[in-house]
Amino acid sequence: MVGAVVLVVVWTQRRDLTDVAHEVHLADPRWLLALAGALLLWWAAWTALQATALAGVTRVRVADLPEIARGAVTAVALNSVVTSAGLAGLAPMARAGRRRGMPRAEVASGYLLAATVTDLGFVLVLVAGFGVLGAHGRLTGLDLLAGGLFLALTAGRVVLTVLAVRRPAALHGLLARALRVRAWVLRRPVAEPDPARTHELVEAAELVTRRPARAVPPLLAATVVDVAGVLMLWAALAAVGGPVDLGLALSAYVLASVAAILGPIPGGVGAAEVGSVAALTVAGVPLGVAVAATLLFRVAEFWVPLAVGGLAWITARREVAA
Repeated sequence: MVGAVVLVVVWTQRRDLTDVAHEVHLADPRWLLALAGALLLWWAAWTALQATALAGVTRVRVADLPEIARGAVTAVALNSVVTSAGLAGLAPMARAGRRRGMPRAEVASGYLLAATVTDLGFVLVLVAGFGVLGAHGRLTGLDLLAGGLFLALTAGRVVLTVLAVRRPAALHGLLARALRVRAWVLRRPVAEPDPARTHELVEAAELVTRRPARAVPPLLAATVVDVAGVLMLWAALAAVGGPVDLGLALSAYVLASVAAILGPIPGGVGAAEVGSVAALTVAGVPLGVAVAATLLFRVAEFWVPLAVGGLAWITARREVAA
């Protein structure tokens, strides 16, 4: 369905889209450097998020940081290609922890903490940005819809965490029903949830909720992740001759992020692009400029991290095999 929408848009707007390659080719090098700087900040924030979350549940040494950084970039890549509510990234972080002698239960707790505050960091950026847009009378119905959908998804994840701590049996039953629905949709045999994995999630949730103050440092790092994402879209828009407008970049970033979460394809491929372009064009940006800016943004925010993280994952697997 996303592919069909993209094809319809491309066909109906083909005259405007002929300028996209030209806009990208003539992109301002100074703003491209700013885009690269925002990407480096984004990567550093992801590493800080995982490191501070782990430090909240176990001891983290300076010598552990390179391995944590590799695990963090690999986790971002796996979460981009696997629809798992962010849990696919636990595999590379568990491997990084094992290589540094950290207990798996503590690594799982730290990763769950990082995954939880990731959404909360986005909520902080969302609320602050919408406050600024509202004060200037620029908050649109599209922004409110995207924000409301994301808040609903975040509330659902909070409910799952509470169930894990207070009613493990209810969580197990919910997972069993989800697997039955998945089996019905995919026409596959019904798989029962792994009790060991459920128990691991319960233990991790208990450790996370025991001392809420430990969530503050990773929450700050998670907020920087989304701030860096807004800066990437802002720099990409300015690079192709679009308006140098942080508020507009924030609005497009929010809609692209929510579309990526709701999209049927892992990583939000197609859906995120449509969401960003829609937000920019509604604000009056020419379609060719909006598409060019979105392409630059998605290359920096999705494809480059995917390539780097995928390479890190392959390298780690070869090291284990050796």
